[in-house]
Amino acid sequence: MSERVAIAAITRPHGVRGEVRVHPFNPDSDLLGRLKAVWAADEAGQVRELRIKRARRAPKHWIVVFEGVEGFDAAEALRGLELRVERDVLPALDEDEVYLADLEGLEVHYEDQVVGTVERVLTYPSVVCLEVVGPSGKKELPLVPPWVAELDIEEGWIRCESWDDVPEVG
Repeated sequence: MSERVAIAAITRPHGVRGEVRVHPFNPDSDLLGRLKAVWAADEAGQVRELRIKRARRAPKHWIVVFEGVEGFDAAEALRGLELRVERDVLPALDEDEVYLADLEGLEVHYEDQVVGTVERVLTYPSVVCLEVVGPSGKKELPLVPPWVAELDIEEGWIRCESWDDVPEVG
């Protein structure tokens, strides 16, 4: 399990005064409205702290103002950054819930064999899929029955009921 968990991504500037649009990975969460700071990570893995001046909810995203970000160009420079928080900031989970970030690295089992490892989680509008890398290449395993039957984060595995009909990718 990672110490910091991705909660959102900056999609683009909002206006010309330095505000940015932020897409939350959990649209029902109000966490962004309560935070004072986040960790911003770029594609190269560089991480820096961004302090939040203001955050307000919009219909499908958040509008956020970060300290020191003034004007369109400064906001544009933040485009694409993934926003992360320390794990202890996240709300407690119910017994049957998991954080998607915790699924990365789990072994995927089918018929008593390890068929691959979860490389990343892909969130589509209709379903969450696990990108599984194994000897047969990459496959996108839908995170719903009948494909995923059971998982155990602490033990580090996912058991799937169906594997042959899971599409290969890339």
